[in-house]
Amino acid sequence: MSRLLVLIFLISISCSSSNDPFESDRWVLDSTYSYMTQTEQQASEMDYTEKLEFVSNGLFLKSLTRDGDTTVVEGRWVISEEGGRSGYLVTYSEDHDFVRNCFAEPQEFFFEADGMLIQSDFTPCDGPEFRYVRSSD
Repeated sequence: MSRLLVLIFLISISCSSSNDPFESDRWVLDSTYSYMTQTEQQASEMDYTEKLEFVSNGLFLKSLTRDGDTTVVEGRWVISEEGGRSGYLVTYSEDHDFVRNCFAEPQEFFFEADGMLIQSDFTPCDGPEFRYVRSSD
């Protein structure tokens, strides 16, 4: 009987344990910052919402919702270093309008700073930096 209880306990722990790379694997767009104009725009002022999800097996999902329609693009993430920063390189299976970078490859690099997840691959093309906060969803 005690072995059965231990087995049930171990199974429940393994099912509830998370192997995700973050405490929470979901992030939501909080704001953008334009270095060109030195202005910040809050997500609540935008006509869309954006969510990111890092899955422990390397799957990455980015969703954008506008006017009730949600589009999801899929990619794969790996731990990487770029510009002296450790972070997460996402390579998408295909290019899409909201894969934001200045490169020919459909990739984005995310790093953590000041409690936020930052994506700034668009700034060399005078685009904004995208800032995400952890989501409890």
